[in-house]
Amino acid sequence: MCGIVGYLGNNQATPVLLSKLRCLEYRGYDSAGVAVIEGDRLNIIKSAGKLSNLETLLQQERPSSTIGIGHTRWATHGSPTNENAHPHTDSTGTFAVVHNGIIENYAQLRTELIEQGYVFTTETDTEVTVHLLSREYEKDQDILGAIIRTVNVMKGAFALGIVSLKHRDRIYAVNHHYSLTVGLGENESFLASDSTAVRQYTNKIVRLEQSEIAEIKTNSYRLFSFDGTEAFREPVSLNTEPYKIDKEGFKHFLLKEINEQPLVLRQTMSKYLPNFSSNPKAPISFNVERFSADSSEGVYGVKMTDNEIKSIKRIIIVACGTALNAGMVGKLVIEQLCSIPVEVEIASEIQTRNILADESTLVIAVSQSGETADTLAAMKAAKAKGAYTLGITNRPDSHLAQIASNLIVTECGIEVSVAATKTYVAQLMCFYLLAIYLGEKRGSISQDHAVEMKKTLHAMPALMEQILAREEEYKTLSLKLADASDVVFIARGVNYPTALEGALKLKELSYIHASGYAAGELKHGPIAVLDSAVPVITVLVPGKVYEKTLSNAQESRARNARMVAVAVDGDEMAPETFDHIFRIPPVEELFSPLVTIVPLQLMSYFVADYLGKDVDQPRNLAKSVTVE
Repeated sequence: MCGIVGYLGNNQATPVLLSKLRCLEYRGYDSAGVAVIEGDRLNIIKSAGKLSNLETLLQQERPSSTIGIGHTRWATHGSPTNENAHPHTDSTGTFAVVHNGIIENYAQLRTELIEQGYVFTTETDTEVTVHLLSREYEKDQDILGAIIRTVNVMKGAFALGIVSLKHRDRIYAVNHHYSLTVGLGENESFLASDSTAVRQYTNKIVRLEQSEIAEIKTNSYRLFSFDGTEAFREPVSLNTEPYKIDKEGFKHFLLKEINEQPLVLRQTMSKYLPNFSSNPKAPISFNVERFSADSSEGVYGVKMTDNEIKSIKRIIIVACGTALNAGMVGKLVIEQLCSIPVEVEIASEIQTRNILADESTLVIAVSQSGETADTLAAMKAAKAKGAYTLGITNRPDSHLAQIASNLIVTECGIEVSVAATKTYVAQLMCFYLLAIYLGEKRGSISQDHAVEMKKTLHAMPALMEQILAREEEYKTLSLKLADASDVVFIARGVNYPTALEGALKLKELSYIHASGYAAGELKHGPIAVLDSAVPVITVLVPGKVYEKTLSNAQESRARNARMVAVAVDGDEMAPETFDHIFRIPPVEELFSPLVTIVPLQLMSYFVADYLGKDVDQPRNLAKSVTVE
């Protein structure tokens, strides 16, 4: 979590810092602040709450400076207050620091510093950093040496931005198991946790590698390892266009991004299934490609040979949150098409035990941002065991992209709303394509079967557009559920993850308690919570689990629950059981998760908006979860 920005050049710093912080607010919005060198002092301006609070303060104070750092926070150590907001400064007013991550040994360091006379005024682990820096600087007035000594006594994963009143011509950045990008303009330089924040000003960048320090000036930069060795690396050019944050007429980014999902599916398929219309028998292409104009920047794609693919005996999918639900769909599809046993693991839980991976295991890590700390840790552990690794992410410039041996990039563009929608369906599409790809390579599906499945995937965007056209109908149905305080989602088979994701979306957006269950499990305990006040939402698609799912729904109806379904047009049995039905066009069961989720996304959106919730930035959440 948390976003770091920096600027130095000939222009006023605070408008640039604010603009970049807007790009990073998805990383946390518990507080925000800036530190600028103004005259003979470090001017620290910060506020609890969203970035708009900081913006108001800056409009009132109007600091004049051409160098500064900024921060948007997701609170870990210490509540979201003005005092705990970043930047933090030392008692002499010499240094200001912004921080992302967790310093695991901060309590020990804090005790040591207090014994040496340093005074702490916040609850954060970050304040340890600035006092350590001040202590080390006092020894020899060597700022780089002080930074190196400081980072070498800190344990954990962290990124830092540092300015010093005594070194007014530079910013220092520290990257240790995170991502930081330096942007190089004309007589100005930029720093940000995410390259999109830099891209609005320049496409010439340097990405910090792990355990690396950058000294940034207006027209130059230097890179150092944590042992002080200088590294030399040329900047690269981003070949992406600057991202424009615009709702394009929609009330919220979330609604816009739900409506972008057909386009996302088309873009993903056109990348990995090129020329399908003219040649349906053409194989899925995960060819290796550069993701930068400069060949030194890196490549992505599936680089495993056919023999390596055939040697896979087991697959482990690791992910968190929405990506975990996508992985659960991926498991069911891969097992059905490839006859490979697949396990889905919560990334934070797999770290608590010995990960059972070896040279015959493929570990797939799924992360929208590519920066999810738990997922990265699990991937690194698997890689150390010799497993094949594959990442699925929306960010080819992410940490996951750096460490995964194989990489599939979803074609989503930036997702502004914190709750994932279009990135979820893109992850699903990538799993379907990957399952077909592996099945063809391993010979577990015929070419004719593969062609039929590809045709089905190509029909999905149009099917999704038909569903989105029913928005007003869904809105009317959704508002009938807005008075609920508890909601249960059920489904079976390939749509069990849809029930989980539907429940997650409702919780995230409306703050209504919701739980997803495999429909057959309802009678093994959860049915105790059902009464006339609790809606039960059933995902019901014709196929091999239809009758059993319908029977489970009828068990809920017998307990007087409010019955709601996602069901296909023409289903004549559904009205006998359900009070309200979100109708969708007929869809093949195996591929139905791509579209059954859309009515549930819209339902969660309409309920949350009706209740007056902050749809795009739900409380307590952040989009990029960079702490374990």
